[in-house]
Amino acid sequence: MLIWDNIRHEALKKYRWGKIIAVTGRLGSGKTEFLLNLASAFKAKGEEITIVDVDITNPYFCLRDIASTLQKEGYKVITPPGETKWSDLPLVSAEVHNAIMDNGRVLLDIGGDEKGALALTQLLPEIEQQDHTVLYVVNPFRPMSSTEEEIEKLKQNIENVSGLSIDGVICNPHLGNDTAVENVVSGYEVVRNYSMRDQIPLYYLSTTTSNYDEVAERVRDAVIWPLTRKILMPWERSEV
Repeated sequence: MLIWDNIRHEALKKYRWGKIIAVTGRLGSGKTEFLLNLASAFKAKGEEITIVDVDITNPYFCLRDIASTLQKEGYKVITPPGETKWSDLPLVSAEVHNAIMDNGRVLLDIGGDEKGALALTQLLPEIEQQDHTVLYVVNPFRPMSSTEEEIEKLKQNIENVSGLSIDGVICNPHLGNDTAVENVVSGYEVVRNYSMRDQIPLYYLSTTTSNYDEVAERVRDAVIWPLTRKILMPWERSEV
């Protein structure tokens, strides 16, 4: 694991990061997996990390499922309170507002559409008082994000609803467990072209650790982030 920690540490140094990092992306983009990997990289540096689940778009495949595991690993985790935990209502608890204003880095997992961006509007006054970074995770193999035009349309919608500007894109091309290196390379070309056309920084090309070496040989103009899966599907958990 140390080699991946070192690679992620070097990747982090490429950018200036806000105290608040909001990660958004359409369902199936892999935004939550990337957020957890990002949190792990900051934690490996010795930082105190709070992970906040405000994904109201798809509450059944999200941080709520593994909150207790993350807490055992040393993260502070905030999920929707009480009966709202498994609802899709745009409710944000006072605990989230307090965490944003406290010390330590805060990572927000945001639903990846206009509805999901509604959660950000409730946090906007506090976020605007802090140095912040907003990342947009794109999987070009998902519906409604497979072309440059679709990627840009969702970006604009999220920005218009949330009131925050997206600082950079994470390219995370995948087909689940069936992802081949060729898929990663062809998906990257779509997102790279979008980034160049619309002049939005492409922070990382994210790929699994098993594909990392071959992708690195094929793609020389990207900072490649080695992704370690942290969320298992229900049928995968039963096999562990």
